[in-house]
Amino acid sequence: MSLLLSTLVGTAAAFSSAPMHVPARGSRTLSVSMAVEDLVGGINDPIFGGTPEGKIWDPLGLGADEASLYRRRVVEIKHGRVCMVAFLGMTVGPNELVQPSHQLLSPSLDLHFDDIPGGIAAINAVPAAGWFQIIALVGVHELTINKQDYTKEPGEIPTFLGFKPDDVATFKDKQLKELKNGRLAMIAVLGELMAQQVSGMGTYEQLGVIINDYVKPVLPL
Repeated sequence: MSLLLSTLVGTAAAFSSAPMHVPARGSRTLSVSMAVEDLVGGINDPIFGGTPEGKIWDPLGLGADEASLYRRRVVEIKHGRVCMVAFLGMTVGPNELVQPSHQLLSPSLDLHFDDIPGGIAAINAVPAAGWFQIIALVGVHELTINKQDYTKEPGEIPTFLGFKPDDVATFKDKQLKELKNGRLAMIAVLGELMAQQVSGMGTYEQLGVIINDYVKPVLPL
C-alpha cells in the first residue's frame, strides 16, 4: 500500500529537492517546508519541460501542504531506490539464471537456500526467524547509514561513494533521472509481483509462455 501511495504521490505532485526552511537541529517534527513550484520534477521546472505560466498539475492538492512535501519526497526516493534494486533482483536473481547455494538456511527446519523460490512465492517460504533478521537489518540500516539528514536535500544520505556531483546543474539532472527511474521501477515491481501472484509463475516462466504461445506462432518459419 505504501508503495502504491508513494507512486501516486510522486506522479500527482511531482515534488523534489528545492530550497528548504529547516527547523532547529534535533527537531524532527516536519516544520521542514518546501514549495512544490520550485522542485525538481515539477511541471513548471525547466528541466522537466515547464510551462511559461508556471502552472502545476496537482489535482489532489498534495502540494498545498508544504510542511509535508519534504517527507513525501524522501519516502518517494527511498521507495524508488528499493524498487530499482528489487527489479534488478527479479531479472538477474531467479533460479533460472543463478543457482542458489545448497547451504542450510534453517537447520531446525532442514531448509536450504535453494529451497526458497524466487519472486512473491518467497514470502511464505522464508521462516519467521528469517523475516525477523531481514526486518532488523533494514531497521539498523534506516537508523544509521540510510538516515535522512533533514538539513540536506531529500534522498541525500552519508556515503563514501561520492555520487553527488559538485556542479548544481548536473546534480539536478541526475536527481530527475533518479526520480523517473524510481517511479518506473515502483510500477514495474508492483506489476511483476501481481503477475506472479495471479499466474503462479516466475519472471522467466512468464516470459517463456509469452514467447511460446504468442510470439512463435506469428513468426515466419
